[in-house]
Amino acid sequence: MQRFGKVLIVLGVIAALLVGAEFGVRAYVQSQAQQALTTVDLDLEQPTMTLGGGSVLAALAQGRFVDVSGTAASAVVPFEQRKVTVKSITYRAGNIRLISTSEAVVGDLALNGTLGFAALSDIAGLPISSGGDGRVLVTYSVDILGLTNLEIGISAVPVLDVAAQQIDLEQSRIDVAGIDIDQNVSQQIIERVVKPISLAADDQVTVTAIRVTDEGLVADLTASDVPIKR
Repeated sequence: MQRFGKVLIVLGVIAALLVGAEFGVRAYVQSQAQQALTTVDLDLEQPTMTLGGGSVLAALAQGRFVDVSGTAASAVVPFEQRKVTVKSITYRAGNIRLISTSEAVVGDLALNGTLGFAALSDIAGLPISSGGDGRVLVTYSVDILGLTNLEIGISAVPVLDVAAQQIDLEQSRIDVAGIDIDQNVSQQIIERVVKPISLAADDQVTVTAIRVTDEGLVADLTASDVPIKR
């Protein structure tokens, strides 16, 4: 009985040491990962990171890493050969595989962020602002009614085409202050000037959903097998 009690004590000590090691490793890994965020090629502003559940030690022994999540005030993201600022970012990374001590592959990455109207204008190459009621207002310069370079605003509902990775401007209508445009002429202008807005970012990245707010376009993105190097 005494021997059994000693065994229990030894097991308890080992368990305590393992728990202590787990907490120590988790704190160290989170500190190092947080520091690594400042070196990624996205100009992250005020990034945060939280380690998910599960044992860090067990995950490392299996050549993987626990899930992580976090936020960032902003990041610079490439869209259509332009780099634009995406704000109010939240992210979650899972299925992280360790390649070496300085390299890993994120199997599943999900992000959410706001693409402001200034950034969206840069991508489209046209002035874009809020149109209210879930619409955007795109300004075009056209030649109509004997007038050249007339600026017209076309209000439309942005609809994401996931397969094409583009925004289609639907339910378009023209708004020209002080000028009454015939409906047929209006439709001809819309068909001539309104084009989809490409959101192609990277072969590994897919925009899965969008919605319009007063600040811009809130987008959900997913990516797979993203390489990370320190």
